[in-house]
Amino acid sequence: MLLPNIAMWAASAIAAIWKISQLVRLPQDKDLRVVTACAVLVFTALSAQLTVGATREQLGQLPKLLQNVILIFFFALLILLLQSVVHPLTVRSRGLFEVVFALLANVGLVVIVTTTAPGARGYSYENVDASRPGVAAFYLVGNAYMVYATLRGGQLAWVAGGQTESRARLSLRVAAAGLLTCCLGTHLPRTITTSGWLLLGRTLLPGTPVWTTPLLAIGIGIFFMGVGYPGARTAIIKARLWLETRHRYRQLRPLWQALCERFPSIALFPCEKPIREAFHLRHMRLRYYRRVIECRDGLVCLSPYVTEPINSTIPTERQASLFYDALQRSANGVPVSSVSTIAAPQTAGMEADTQELLSLSRAIDRHRPHQYRPDLTNVGQPDRDLR
Repeated sequence: MLLPNIAMWAASAIAAIWKISQLVRLPQDKDLRVVTACAVLVFTALSAQLTVGATREQLGQLPKLLQNVILIFFFALLILLLQSVVHPLTVRSRGLFEVVFALLANVGLVVIVTTTAPGARGYSYENVDASRPGVAAFYLVGNAYMVYATLRGGQLAWVAGGQTESRARLSLRVAAAGLLTCCLGTHLPRTITTSGWLLLGRTLLPGTPVWTTPLLAIGIGIFFMGVGYPGARTAIIKARLWLETRHRYRQLRPLWQALCERFPSIALFPCEKPIREAFHLRHMRLRYYRRVIECRDGLVCLSPYVTEPINSTIPTERQASLFYDALQRSANGVPVSSVSTIAAPQTAGMEADTQELLSLSRAIDRHRPHQYRPDLTNVGQPDRDLR
C-alpha cells in the first residue's frame, strides 16, 4: 500500500507549500493562517506515516502515534474553522467541546501505546496484529474519533457551502465529499472491524486492511481538490490571460519592428531578436502595454507622410500598403501636407485601439514587401531625423 500513501503525502505537500506561499503574501489573513496550519498538520501527519515502515525498528510505534495525534489536532482545528463560518455565535462553547474531545482521544492513544508491549504494537493498519487487544484498541480509538471528525467536518463544510454564493460554494461541497468519502470508505469500516477484533474476537468486515487505504487516498485527494479549487481556478484564469497577452504581444511585433527601425526613439529598450524575445516570461502585461504605446507613438510620427486620408472604411490591407509607402517617404524626409492616422480606433478605449493595431500588424506581416528589410541596429538610440 505504498503507492496510495505516497499519493496522499504528495497531495498534502503541494497543498502545504501552496498555502504557505499564500500566507507569505497575506500574513494578516486570520482564516488563511488556520487553513495553512491545517494543511501543514496533514502534511506532517502523512510524513510520519511514511516513516513508519522505514523507522519501525528504531522508533517503534512513535511515528504512528505522532501521525494520529497530529491528525486529531488537525480535525479539531478544521471543525472549529467551519463552526466559525456556519454558527459563529456558538463557536466558543462548541470549540471547548472539540478541544476537550480531541485531548481525550490523544490521551487515550498515548495511554494505549505506553501500556502495550513493544512487540505487540502494530506498525500500520495494513499489517496490524488483530490478536493483540492493545493494538485493536489503538486503532479503534483513532478510527472512532476520525469517524466523528470526518462526519462532522463534512457536514459543516456542506452547510457552509450552502451559505455562500461565491465560487467557494463548490469548493466547500467538494471538500465535504472528500471528508465523507474518508468517513464511509475508510474510518467507519475500520472502526467496525477493530470493534469486532476487540469485542468479538473476529473480523466483521473482511479485507479492510486492503481496500480501505485506496479509498482513504481518494478521499484525501478529493478533499484537497476542494480546498485548492479557488486558487486553481484563479491560476487557470491568470494563465489564460497571460497566454492571450503573450500572443498579442508577439502579433504586434511586425508593426512595432517596422516602426522602431524608422523611429528608434519610440522604443524604451533596445530591440531583441525574436528567439530571445520568446523567452520573456515575466511582466508580460507590462511589456504588452508598452509595445502598444510604442506602436501608437510610431504611427503618430509616421502620420505626416501618409499620402491620402484614412478612415474606418479603408480596408486594413490598403492601410498596410499606405503604411509601407509612408515608411519610404519618411526615409526621404518628405512629409505631405495632410496628416492621417493609420489604424485609428472607431470607438474610445484601449481595447478598441489595440484591436486596430493588431489588425494592422497582421496585415503588415502578410503583405510585407520583399525589398523591405528592417535594420534594428539603432533601435533604442536617439533618432537624429526627428531632432
